[in-house]
Amino acid sequence: MSERRRVREVMRGQVLTVRPDTPFKGITVLLSSWGVSGVPVVDDDGTVVGVVSQRDLLEREIRHRLLRFRPRLRRKVRGSHADELMTAPAITVPQDAGVAEAIRLMEDHGVHRLPVLDDDAKLVGIVGRSDLLRGFLRSDSGLREEVRDEVIKRAMAIDPDTLSVAVHNGVVTVSGQVERTGMIPVIVALIRRLDGVVDVREHLTAELDDSHLPIEEPVNTGVIEAFQRHS
Repeated sequence: MSERRRVREVMRGQVLTVRPDTPFKGITVLLSSWGVSGVPVVDDDGTVVGVVSQRDLLEREIRHRLLRFRPRLRRKVRGSHADELMTAPAITVPQDAGVAEAIRLMEDHGVHRLPVLDDDAKLVGIVGRSDLLRGFLRSDSGLREEVRDEVIKRAMAIDPDTLSVAVHNGVVTVSGQVERTGMIPVIVALIRRLDGVVDVREHLTAELDDSHLPIEEPVNTGVIEAFQRHS
């Protein structure tokens, strides 16, 4: 089974950065010149200490009657360098993390980009939402072949010609008969984990109903273990 796509495969390796002492105007010029909305702030050791974005710069101009109750905004209004304007700590992602993990981080923290770190916690790239969506640009025909070859044939040891697989706009429909009912949710789970799959619709039946077996029974254990090793 092929591995899920990792952040290192979709990230951009060339990263614009600023130093903690980069002035407000320098940051503004950099963001405007390169057409980006934010950059990591990196210290002398190559450690990401924060991220400064267009939103951070705009917040500097806030004049609000509740400002005195919000120390973070008060610091930004008075700030003139990256270490005073940035959002810290930075939300980062390891280069070996899965794309799904990066998407969850972005959603949980409401950010649009993540600095990518290597095993030594040093900056090696940056990944944005558009980068993470690349997997969904796969062709339906390519995705169908992977379902047949990697999931049905290799992972499940089923002759792919015995099942019907159709893909339309990333939605996979799989139909036919398998040996046991316990295989059906495994097939669906494996397909869902493929890059580019939007949804899975299964119309599968089974020759043998093994749903009555105790949960500790090793039904499809080998398949699940093989799947976990490649996830």
